[in-house]
Amino acid sequence: MFYFVGRCLSIDEHPEFREVILQKISDDEIEWAQFVSLCSSHLVLPVIYLKFKSHQLIEHLPEELAEFLKEIYDLNFARNEQILLQINDILKLLNANEIYPTFLKGTGNLLDGLYSDKGERMIGDIDFLVLEEDYLKAARLLEEDGYAMVNKFKGDVLKEKHYPRLFKTDVLADVEVHHLLVPHQYASMFNPEMIYTKNISLDGDNYCLVLEDEHKVILNFIHSQLANNGHVHGIISLRDIYDLYLIAKRIELLSFINKIPFKRKAISYFVFSGNALNLPKLFYSQRTISSKILIIRHSLNYTFPVFYKIYPIIVFLLRRILKVYLKLFLQAIYSKEIRHSVVYRITKRQWYSDHFKFYRNYFKINL
Repeated sequence: MFYFVGRCLSIDEHPEFREVILQKISDDEIEWAQFVSLCSSHLVLPVIYLKFKSHQLIEHLPEELAEFLKEIYDLNFARNEQILLQINDILKLLNANEIYPTFLKGTGNLLDGLYSDKGERMIGDIDFLVLEEDYLKAARLLEEDGYAMVNKFKGDVLKEKHYPRLFKTDVLADVEVHHLLVPHQYASMFNPEMIYTKNISLDGDNYCLVLEDEHKVILNFIHSQLANNGHVHGIISLRDIYDLYLIAKRIELLSFINKIPFKRKAISYFVFSGNALNLPKLFYSQRTISSKILIIRHSLNYTFPVFYKIYPIIVFLLRRILKVYLKLFLQAIYSKEIRHSVVYRITKRQWYSDHFKFYRNYFKINL
């Protein structure tokens, strides 16, 4: 079903697939409940509606399903129109204070005209990047305008890639004000200093920018495969792949593959995306060992529910053992200060109590 939906998303590139869909509908081979569930979990119902509509497939669907898809699309179109109005209000506020944001991910793509239609992309929140010196100022301006933190935050906001998520009761989308594009561990590979000179300014009543296409690809990859551990767990969003597909139609991915951090993982992601959409030449046609492993791991997630639940836990435990306990043990061998610190902690009952609570809470959430 995952690959069937992938081919529906890329039907513009192989319109002959329309006949395959029609035959499956005629033979009653499609489990529509599973189809809708998968599309919903991957946030691609609106674009599926548009693809089916443009290829005259809507009228062949069960009537209730066709009405449902249209309703979801209409709701998303209306929501995105309201989000665009919200963005305009944010821009007025920031521009008046000489702050000129760069919009990221879904909202950036929407403003940049990547999608064929306002209702094509489901957008969760509004992400934008500002200069480091404007970071706290921009967040403060939004708070003075009625926005508030979704959850109280007690840490240091300068150590986070974005300010705590902000909401406002009379608007639809939450807002994330970024001073970093990606989590700190990847910031040396992809940071604001690298992208500002190539950002694209958009025409309009208010001034804002979006990322150029190369940087859109890099952010898409890091967000999907590194920050959200997609490469490790083999869990990949069709919405992310669809965004990558649209960008790949505007720019050749191989032309800048050497600029992408973790090149091997990026190639695996491109191979997987080409496989999912049946468009290998648009992405990266030569399968690598890493890409084959990613495809297998992804397949196992869908084939065996136990693997989907247990594998991330195994990865988590191995990382804790290797990157926390073993690393600390090795450091203790060479550092007297660390050695004393380790001995002090493991002789305290509180250390064991804290660890027990940590693991208990983790397994409670993930099992």
